Amino acid sequence: MALKSLTPYHTLGSLASVGDVQLNYVLEGDPHKPLLALIPMARHNLTMWERLMPDLLSQFRVLRFDLRGMGRSTGGAPEGYCFEQYADDLAGLMAHCDLGSAIVVGVAYGARTAAAFALRHPGRLAGLALFDVSLTPPVDQKRQGVLGEAARAALAAAGQSPAPAERYWRFYEDRESADAMHRAHEGAPDLTEPLGAVQAPTLIACGAYDENLKEAQRIAAWVPPARFHLMPMTGHGSPVYRPAYVAALLAAHFGRPAQGF
Repeated sequence: MALKSLTPYHTLGSLASVGDVQLNYVLEGDPHKPLLALIPMARHNLTMWERLMPDLLSQFRVLRFDLRGMGRSTGGAPEGYCFEQYADDLAGLMAHCDLGSAIVVGVAYGARTAAAFALRHPGRLAGLALFDVSLTPPVDQKRQGVLGEAARAALAAAGQSPAPAERYWRFYEDRESADAMHRAHEGAPDLTEPLGAVQAPTLIACGAYDENLKEAQRIAAWVPPARFHLMPMTGHGSPVYRPAYVAALLAAHFGRPAQGF
């Protein structure tokens, strides 16, 4: 796509050969700090986390990456567009970077990959955070838009209006691959009951203005170590609405305690 100027999308990341794809990734921070592995929401690339990074790096080492077919990661075989393969891609990327275990954080569609990772790679799971999660078929996105406007109005009334989202958070190299990446939910099983076996510290959080709220609460009830957190004034895609709040919540649960949690 033609652009007048470079953005962080064009300048961030290195490519790693993982299975049949090249994954674009960024690894930052003090190697002596706990490692976060961040999985983006649907149709977003690794730049979507940029407003959280200063706060996260004060507490964690951070690995972020583009899922296969999205951002600057290449696509692969048609059968590879599923949450199980996305989870295996993350495990392969961690091996490439010589990383042991990570606190795996997924948002919305990315939370489905995080759940699959927890089940397929428990030896690499130091913790699990599922934001705005649903493990059943996606809900009506028109309803999410209405709720999102209500969340923005609530934030504005509190003097905390979120900055507009950046267009480049959604950039990709190939439309066909990006569309294929987003079809992983078709026929995907509900992983809620298997998640009951997870023993790692787990955070499940959802916004008060998110259509997935009841679903997130249902999932939290199945996972014995899970703590559920309701995020006020927050819609679907919580890091976009309240980046500092999400970063503080992760720090409170997996790093040093933060005020207000």
